[in-house]
Amino acid sequence: MLDILLFSLFVLLIVLTVPVGYALGIAATLWIILDGTTPLIMIPQRMYAGIDSFPLIAIPFFILAGKIMATGGISDRLIRVASVLVGMFKGGLAYINIVASMFFAGISGSATADASSIGSILIPAMTKKGYEKDFAVAVTSTAAVIGILIPPSIPMVLYGIIMNQSIGDLFLAGAIPGILVGFVLMAISWVLANKRNYPREERYTLRQSLAVLMDGILPLMAVVIVLGGIIAGIVTPTEAAVVAVAYAVILSFFLYRELTFRDIPTLLLETILINGIVMLMVSTATAFSWIVTSEEIPKLIGQFLTQTVHSKFLLLLVFNVVLLIAGCILDLTPAMIIFVPVLGPIAMQLGVDPIHFGAIVVVNLGIGLFTPPVGAVLFVCCSIAQINMREVLRAFMPFFLGMLAVLMLVTYVPALSLWLPRVMK
Repeated sequence: MLDILLFSLFVLLIVLTVPVGYALGIAATLWIILDGTTPLIMIPQRMYAGIDSFPLIAIPFFILAGKIMATGGISDRLIRVASVLVGMFKGGLAYINIVASMFFAGISGSATADASSIGSILIPAMTKKGYEKDFAVAVTSTAAVIGILIPPSIPMVLYGIIMNQSIGDLFLAGAIPGILVGFVLMAISWVLANKRNYPREERYTLRQSLAVLMDGILPLMAVVIVLGGIIAGIVTPTEAAVVAVAYAVILSFFLYRELTFRDIPTLLLETILINGIVMLMVSTATAFSWIVTSEEIPKLIGQFLTQTVHSKFLLLLVFNVVLLIAGCILDLTPAMIIFVPVLGPIAMQLGVDPIHFGAIVVVNLGIGLFTPPVGAVLFVCCSIAQINMREVLRAFMPFFLGMLAVLMLVTYVPALSLWLPRVMK
């Protein structure tokens, strides 16, 4: 009865638009009070245990690296490189948006950082060139999800901590799915651009193209430095995040000189605020998940699923449905902390590789980032375009279906996520 109350209260708080971190903490605290057998001290203890992890230090540094790049001129240069590569095609700004997101993803590891930095430049540019606002928002919000697939990836860090898996392997597992998402989104944009006759961007001369590409080499080298360091075993993912910040500071502050001392307090404050929100959700979700585990709910769910669903194919489909729904109503961080400990062991029993399952989880919850009613990335893009979420639903459906197609491929073709980690080993 108390277990039903726990979930009912949590759902009610979410419906009442209580922030997810507070909703998880309130539900967990009320459960312990009504249970009467567990001391309240367990709540702060579990919350502290949830954030007492060295790999979590990578998160604020990746956030800060993304902030510095957006302010220090790095994201502008990445957009210009993308423009040289794909801007000449019909609907060029849509392709530029997607390719720039793929470049930016290799440095920031955050979909929200990608959406805010790329979107703040390209959404106004697209609407000015005659693209519909809803199309611009749909392209930007779906492309931003590449930020949590192409390594480095903050959600992969969380998954690695929860499931005790190699974060380096998880980073590599997201690379091919992330690139696949980019190509699928570009294919959809190609169809829509030709149908609606969207404009091409001005062609660069050979000299201009070479100048832009040379100017973009150093920002792109950040990807090589971060990933190369992790793959070669020179740095841990946490250390790689620090290297990313240092490299971004060197480029933005000393080389490009677009970052000043006045910008630093603002960037640090924004990073602290975002990281505080993330850590609150991690800590309260850990307390909530501890109650769920202590009540043996994962065991009961596992028994029910294995007794009623005997096909691995169908069970993975059930996992996808559960994670897609969770991603729609929860932010990515609490959804991962709550559902991965429940579904992960069941997937392992089925013989699903934990690295492969990590890719499945991140793609699923990534789709939730641009899906209402929560849709954190969609909310950011709608705010930039000054448009309501409801007005975007029709435009983002083709991209949503494309993402679902990628999800099915990642789920049922394990080689897409496992081939690269195995080769690099």
